[in-house]
Amino acid sequence: MRREDFATGQELADHIISLERDYTARIFHVLYSNAGNLQAWYNEANKVTEAWAGKMVISPREPSAPWEQVGEIVITGLLNRSFPEWFPTGLPIGSETRLSSPEAVIHIDVKTHKEGDPDLDRTQDVRPEQISSDEQESYVEDERGQLGDCSPKLPPYYVFGPNLLKVTITAFVICVYQFDESSAYQYLTRVQLFTVPNGVLRAVHDYRDVFRAGKDGRAGHRYRVNLPALTAHESWRWREIRYEAQGFVVTR
Repeated sequence: MRREDFATGQELADHIISLERDYTARIFHVLYSNAGNLQAWYNEANKVTEAWAGKMVISPREPSAPWEQVGEIVITGLLNRSFPEWFPTGLPIGSETRLSSPEAVIHIDVKTHKEGDPDLDRTQDVRPEQISSDEQESYVEDERGQLGDCSPKLPPYYVFGPNLLKVTITAFVICVYQFDESSAYQYLTRVQLFTVPNGVLRAVHDYRDVFRAGKDGRAGHRYRVNLPALTAHESWRWREIRYEAQGFVVTR
């Protein structure tokens, strides 16, 4: 496939959104099919608290232990074993997981939230290194104008050679945990998956309501993705698995 195969930006956008929908479904299917194992692997650290308790910096405002690496390791491991036909690609910029398939380069970043976090189910911070630009490397915009201190740093697609164009797909997995302070037990309660529209799509469709200023303001290095607004555009872009007393259910 070549860029020249698409006569207009809309044709390219149609191809990209089809791939985004397909890859989001494939990744979510893996999360759902392995949800039981995923919860068990995530909760494994609670069996060996003596191995890590007291060895990490604990915020005075946050009694739970930093749990970001737990989700990163478990999700990355699951994805690598579930898609053996996708190979790790040595790109210097991107999300934690960078995988190449015959038609796409898939960037997947893992985020962690504790139940009760104010941003949970509302917004998620992302960095320019984790989403793609359009073909003109334009800045991200919200409804008030330009956001961030630079344009997104991932290209909308990679051209590895003649007839070898691969679309950039940027997805995020959110691991949500509950902290039982009385027993210092931290366990997985939900897993969410969301996919940010490729820069080419944002150039032909108005996704400005999806983006907000990040924690450091409009000129900061991060943006916030408004998840309810994202799913209002395409419902498949934000999915969730919730764990219950007996099993798990898809709630979004």
